[in-house]
Amino acid sequence: MHSNPKGRRVKRIVTSVICFSFFFYLNGFGQEGIDFDLKKPDKYENRILGYEKTTETKWNVPRAFLQNTITQYNFYFNANNKLNEVLARAKAQFKEDYTQLLPFYNYTLDITSKDKKNLDSVLDKVNSAILLRDLRNSWTDNLWMLMGRAYFYKNNLDSAHILFQFVNYAYAPRDPDGYPIPIGSNQEEGGNAFTISTNEKRNIAKKTFSQPPSRNESFIWQIRNYFQQEKLTKGAVLIEILRNDPNFPERLQPSLHEMQALWNYKIKQWDSAAYHLSLALKNTTDQGEEARWEYLIGQLYERSGNPAQSKFWFEKAASHTIDPALEVYARLNAIRQNKGIGASEDYIQKNLDALRRMARKEIYEPYLDVIYYVAAEMELERNNRVAARNYFKKCIAHANGLGYNRDRAFLKLGWIFMDDKMYLQAKYAYDSVNISNPNIADSLKILLDRKQALSRIVPQILIIQRQDSLQRIAAMTPEDRDAYIKKMLRAYRKQQGLSEEEFNGGSGGYAFASNNATTDMFNSAGTGEWYFYNQAVKAKGYNDFKSKWGTRPNVDYWQMQSLVNKQITGLTPASNLRLNGAEPGVSAAPAAAQITARSLMEALPLTPEKLKKSKDSVENALFVLGKSLQDYIPDYQSAIKTYDTLETQFPDTRYFQEALFDQYYCYIHLDDSVNAARILAMMKQKFPTGRYIALIENPPKGPEDLPVRTLATRAYEKVYDNLIEGNFDEAAAEKLKLDSMYGDKYWTPQLLYIEALYYIHYRYDSIGKSTLNNIITKYQGSVIAAKAKNILRVLNERERIENYLRTLHVTRMPEDSIARVANGNAKPQAAKTPIPAKAAAASGIKDSNLVALKKPDSLQLRKQALFSSPFTWAPDKPQSVVLVMTKVDPVYVTESKNAFDRYNRENFYGKDYETSQQALSDTTKMMVIHGFDNAALALAYLDKAGNAAPREIIPWLPVNKFFFIIIDDQNLEILKTNKDISLYKKFLSVYSPDKFPPVK
Repeated sequence: MHSNPKGRRVKRIVTSVICFSFFFYLNGFGQEGIDFDLKKPDKYENRILGYEKTTETKWNVPRAFLQNTITQYNFYFNANNKLNEVLARAKAQFKEDYTQLLPFYNYTLDITSKDKKNLDSVLDKVNSAILLRDLRNSWTDNLWMLMGRAYFYKNNLDSAHILFQFVNYAYAPRDPDGYPIPIGSNQEEGGNAFTISTNEKRNIAKKTFSQPPSRNESFIWQIRNYFQQEKLTKGAVLIEILRNDPNFPERLQPSLHEMQALWNYKIKQWDSAAYHLSLALKNTTDQGEEARWEYLIGQLYERSGNPAQSKFWFEKAASHTIDPALEVYARLNAIRQNKGIGASEDYIQKNLDALRRMARKEIYEPYLDVIYYVAAEMELERNNRVAARNYFKKCIAHANGLGYNRDRAFLKLGWIFMDDKMYLQAKYAYDSVNISNPNIADSLKILLDRKQALSRIVPQILIIQRQDSLQRIAAMTPEDRDAYIKKMLRAYRKQQGLSEEEFNGGSGGYAFASNNATTDMFNSAGTGEWYFYNQAVKAKGYNDFKSKWGTRPNVDYWQMQSLVNKQITGLTPASNLRLNGAEPGVSAAPAAAQITARSLMEALPLTPEKLKKSKDSVENALFVLGKSLQDYIPDYQSAIKTYDTLETQFPDTRYFQEALFDQYYCYIHLDDSVNAARILAMMKQKFPTGRYIALIENPPKGPEDLPVRTLATRAYEKVYDNLIEGNFDEAAAEKLKLDSMYGDKYWTPQLLYIEALYYIHYRYDSIGKSTLNNIITKYQGSVIAAKAKNILRVLNERERIENYLRTLHVTRMPEDSIARVANGNAKPQAAKTPIPAKAAAASGIKDSNLVALKKPDSLQLRKQALFSSPFTWAPDKPQSVVLVMTKVDPVYVTESKNAFDRYNRENFYGKDYETSQQALSDTTKMMVIHGFDNAALALAYLDKAGNAAPREIIPWLPVNKFFFIIIDDQNLEILKTNKDISLYKKFLSVYSPDKFPPVK
């Protein structure tokens, strides 16, 4: 909400006569408050303050004029201006990210609360005004509101709530005797019981010389305070009351729409949020903020699937804003909303054409990286990956080495290259991402995993490429080889800007001799021709400069500037990135070691020993590459091709048997049983007694790396416990460290499952999906893999389900009609009374769902008599089964409830079991299952569900983190009061020791 300085209606007091005339009518117009009885500090104990004169002095026209004027201009005006300055500074520090959904407000209370000095000054000034001035003046309620707002911006929300509530109570309408009228009473405002607001019907004098009553405004700020505390229900209820309040003033309707928009924004009802926000635009304080909200409205309509409205608001924001960045993003988003009308209309091409036109305009030059990024995204929409790669490269080239779009473009390039199996280019792209950029935190885990995999794959690819090239050159004839090396050397020296005249000797006949005499740069052989007119001499000087300094930009202080740029960015320049698969360009400075034809010849495998070493390098690299593709990507198809290449090029390779085994493994994962059988038959033919056949047919019962596995298991169990207990940052850091040591060899499905639940809960869907796919791939056939498949299926439909629920309109029938329909169709029946277990046993009724309660013996009866507790044993009363969890994060408490709901629907169809979550303490949470008529039925359920819990229902939750109890409603209320779960467990062990044995 935004508030202008109050008192702007008072432009000028023309004459004192007019003022006194008006104040004659204003006599007593200050809102009635309450009386104060405050304890004064010692030094003011004998001093009569202004507020104490409220009941002792007469309120006449001169006093009203004096008190109102001093309060307004000496206190309220200054305090309000200072509060607005605090808000303006917070907005100036706020950094917008137009690529994401904008926050509702362009400031945060974390920023405003840091301006503590000025906020305390506002509070001191307001306190002084209230204590030093007569409380009957017209500005007292405005001062209380100002204090409440100051506490709100200070992020002291409890104090703000108290002050807004105080204004609501103290300035509520009163009867003629001065007693407050109950809110909602039919005595209020003309007998209307459906109003809580204060009627603001005021005469011209009031409108001119006083502020509107602050009580109605306090409702708006109370709603805002509720939402800031995440008390959405309370705020929504107050919104609904005010929306239907006939006395709620028209001037505050934009503020009410603002609160409705904020509520819908928080519950992600995007279309409703956009509608109400469009009606709250009058509340903005300037053109920039209005354009910002218009941009947000466009984003909200885009999320609600309304491209026409979205485009309209984006274009409106672009036309109103004074921020060039907002204008660019608004126009880009408006273009993106052009989805076309028919299938024949190539709307993507039209949008790309519009983007190209923007790119050609000089005004948009600073935002070319954004334009090219959006163009690349549009090319990906029509699966034109080549064009998308080119646009992403243009985005990087125009990002000046820094910026959010640069890292996003590199990430997208890495994704594309990985999908196209271009692992060299993918590594160069991922290595160029600034991992400390907080804007890519959502993709950081996948990025680090892929960088780790590529760090194993790419070196092997480079070894194979390099050794293949060397072997191919070595296989040439001597004449062809010499010519090829000369060509390479010439190209290299040209790239370095080196002249061919240097290094004449010592190159084994491969240097470039020159008979040209050394030329004086500024002596043109006595011709009298000036240096700059002699093209030959000028070219010689240029080449000499390049040979010494390399290629340099035509700018001042380039030598110093290059060092500064390197220190500032610390990043790989975009021009040096090998995104086309070529080797990187070498440094502009000359290499320390001279590259000559002789040095190039020495690297060639021209002798049998060098050739064998080169082939061994290729053989080893092929095997390691296959293993890395298989274990770290995993890319089973490419791994199979690599193993095939190894077996074809090196039929006598020492890796043959293991390569066949790995191929068999890859085919199994690809669900290709035919080829898996073919590989197994080949293994039996070539290696009938090999160890890998035994591993396939008789898998070992215990791991060969038991000591290492034991250490790793203990370490991962610590990670597991941290995840369960909600220490996510610590768990993530420890898991990243362990993964770098052990890879994924010692992961467990339980660990991956709870990790996936964490990511899904906080809407890191891409990481959650990747983790779920790991479970499905690595642990096929397990219970947790089946759960992962279900969650993945729902997760893939998340957006559609949420859109459906957001647009779902449920019309509820009137309660009386429901009753009539129900009564009309119902037949008279006698009320059913649950049969106690004892009565059922006495009558001979047998129920398979009942568990017989063991009668206590004399020793147990003695224990019961000696045991003292506030709980009572009543097995015939309705009972609940409770899952008690200790040190379990609320994310997994909720998932446990969902798991038991699914289990009950599938295994107890027709039973009316209700589950709820209750917190016993900060570390102890309860999931309560209601609906059992007696203890026997509760124990019967517990026998079945309790045994299934660690195997089927919640197999991902450690058994030391939960236990079951049964409890009736009376004991549950006592337990929630005294919170002594250990005493209740002891109570159960005394009265039902066979089902709840004592804890030793």
